[in-house]
Amino acid sequence: MRKFISYCLCALAFLSVKAQDVRMEIPDAYSGSVDSLAFYIDSHCADDEAKLQALYRWITTHMKYNVFPTFVSVNEKRDEQREIMQALANRQGVCRDFAKIFEAVGTRMDIPVYFVKGYTKSGGVVMTEPHAWCVALVNDGWYNYDPTFGMGYIRNQRFVSSPNMDYCKVEPEKFLQTHMPFDPIWQLTPNPYAYHEFDDGEVRGKSDSLDGHAFRFADSIRISLKQTPVARLQSINGRIRRNGRPNPLVDYYLQLNESNMQVYRQREVYDIYKRALKYFNRGVDHFNEAVRYQRVHPRLGKNDKRKMIAWLDKASEAVAEAGKELQKAHDVPEQYATALDNLKQAVAETMEKIRLKNKMLG
Repeated sequence: MRKFISYCLCALAFLSVKAQDVRMEIPDAYSGSVDSLAFYIDSHCADDEAKLQALYRWITTHMKYNVFPTFVSVNEKRDEQREIMQALANRQGVCRDFAKIFEAVGTRMDIPVYFVKGYTKSGGVVMTEPHAWCVALVNDGWYNYDPTFGMGYIRNQRFVSSPNMDYCKVEPEKFLQTHMPFDPIWQLTPNPYAYHEFDDGEVRGKSDSLDGHAFRFADSIRISLKQTPVARLQSINGRIRRNGRPNPLVDYYLQLNESNMQVYRQREVYDIYKRALKYFNRGVDHFNEAVRYQRVHPRLGKNDKRKMIAWLDKASEAVAEAGKELQKAHDVPEQYATALDNLKQAVAETMEKIRLKNKMLG
């Protein structure tokens, strides 16, 4: 099965947006895992804003940017939990790692925090690599957090630690001066800017992106979070294609999503097949119970027939559920088509056997 294609290298820059500086030392004993970090911060901070600021400060002051990261190839499977644990253990990573840590710890504290992919500008110039950061819903407002940009900068291919709170709890309009999410909903504005507006430094006033129509980004986020992976990626690509003239980074992200959709489709179909097979086997077991009972009791009385009918009802219900599951499979990959067709045929044949057995019992 094809694996996810991903990226992780980012550019570092500066943004002149100030946030309240929350200083709280987190003991090393609590910094080795998402759970322990969340526990300590959650128990020492009064509200969500303070908790996220404490988390941001810890990441930016205790972790280093890895200038020469190793990449995950297209044939390797990502294990996000393992990557987060490795980044925490090594105290270094790239933008994806820092954003994933921020999302994981924030989520563990029951704060709505979401991982965002996009690209950035520095000194008015669009960076050539994609980037990752987070958004969070705090006190009924949406804000941006970028711990990568808040930890320092790169000079002569070396990371220079220079922690700052400039990228902590940044309002959307200010953040859009330097950060452009691939998916327009994460601009957190009812009038998202088109990619060419951001690239050309035209993020002023009302945008003409998304066909010039304002949309309710909070509702779109809620819908997106409930969608299946395939449906979510389809929606994302639709919004991207309506959001103005794409640059090569945006085109690459579209292709990445198309590739990942194929992976998710395979997974969805395989999961459907497994569930359907489980229901089918359960139904066959109930049907066989009825058949075995009849062999032992060839002269069926009323009570015997009731027992058999009960088994057959359970068999019919389970096999019918298998059929319903199989109906959910769409765009079936070629490698799964034969297996699904065979199971569909087996479902139909078994339902007919159940019907005939019920008819025999009268």
